[in-house]
Amino acid sequence: MIDASLVRDAFAARFGAAPDVLVGAPGRVNLIGEHTDYSGLPVLPIAIDRGMTVAASATEDAIVTVASRQFRKEARISRRAVGRESEPWHRYVAGILEELENVAPRRGASVFIDSDLPASGGLSSSSALSVGLMSALSSAWGDAVAGEALASAAAAAERRVGVETGGMDQMAIALAQANHALRIDFLPPAYRLVPIPDGLSFVVAASGEEATKGGAAREAYNERVVGTRIAALMLADTLGVDLDGVPLLGAVADIDAASVMVEELPGAMAPRAAANASETNVDRIVSLSAAHFDSSKKVPVKAYARHVLSEAERVNAAEAALVAGDLKGFGRLMNESHDSLRQDYKCSTPALDKVAAAMRKAGAFGARLTGAGFGGYAVAACPPEAVERVIEAATAATGGPAFEVQASDGVRLL
Repeated sequence: MIDASLVRDAFAARFGAAPDVLVGAPGRVNLIGEHTDYSGLPVLPIAIDRGMTVAASATEDAIVTVASRQFRKEARISRRAVGRESEPWHRYVAGILEELENVAPRRGASVFIDSDLPASGGLSSSSALSVGLMSALSSAWGDAVAGEALASAAAAAERRVGVETGGMDQMAIALAQANHALRIDFLPPAYRLVPIPDGLSFVVAASGEEATKGGAAREAYNERVVGTRIAALMLADTLGVDLDGVPLLGAVADIDAASVMVEELPGAMAPRAAANASETNVDRIVSLSAAHFDSSKKVPVKAYARHVLSEAERVNAAEAALVAGDLKGFGRLMNESHDSLRQDYKCSTPALDKVAAAMRKAGAFGARLTGAGFGGYAVAACPPEAVERVIEAATAATGGPAFEVQASDGVRLL
């Protein structure tokens, strides 16, 4: 995490006075449970010791000005006319302001952000921005949003940008504790801390490909959201289960026959065909927070469902392995997760496969992509004595960077 004093000084240099509030918001590494959260199924992430430091002071002009060492063009947004911003990162600021519209609505803010978290890497820089900025603004305005409410509001703000996030990143950044993973459930909502056993270290390594959230990557992500909804609707029909609202695989996952019936699902299907077959409104399947999905487009169904349901089982097994101190077993589950993401979910890349394999060969218990995939970072679990070898192997495979991360506290005032 960036030294708070450096951010304080940078804020003063830009705005002419010391900030009222300093907030540290960590990045996130998901150990296992990838692409399960938006299906209402569990995840097992950690917050890490890299992230964003946000300095903020309230103003009286209803204008929010956000400067950053990482981005040249400042955001300057009126709270009276929040709109669709042209700069991608400005859209996150606008989404946050919309979620905070009832918090001190006449007040503005001056903000400075600095980060040591790689952008577009799958380590949740966007959610660190959302959670950190929301925490800093609401604190500066005297009505701090914290805990689960902070995570929920930050997730809603990000959905306004157009990615149908499931809420894992924001929960991890808002609620994690040092030396622990965070087991998060969504149906019903719950979370618990899982101690990281002695003898287990984590290395993250870049694939050399950015994990962007816009354009084709956003379309691919949303396609998987829709595909899993079709699977949930069809399984529920077959099993005689009534689903209210958006159909989620988490609503049928605990039924014993579900894991068997998934093999009877169609390989691909269009949302409209699924809606007609189950006599339901197609909007239940394709409705997204800030994007349009073509209801006539065929999307994979069976393979997506197979990954999500098996990945949820791996989360349960991985938590048990951590509690038991079964480090090799935990590593095997990470490898199985990566294989499923590559084969069924099609969100790995040759570069991610290469760096994960290199880290395993150098002595890691296991390695897998972390984040949504389509580029970005991989994470390895390894014994402490293998950390340097794993970093060297990863760097040799893709050119780096690669570095060790520690399980750290979530968002906090500095």
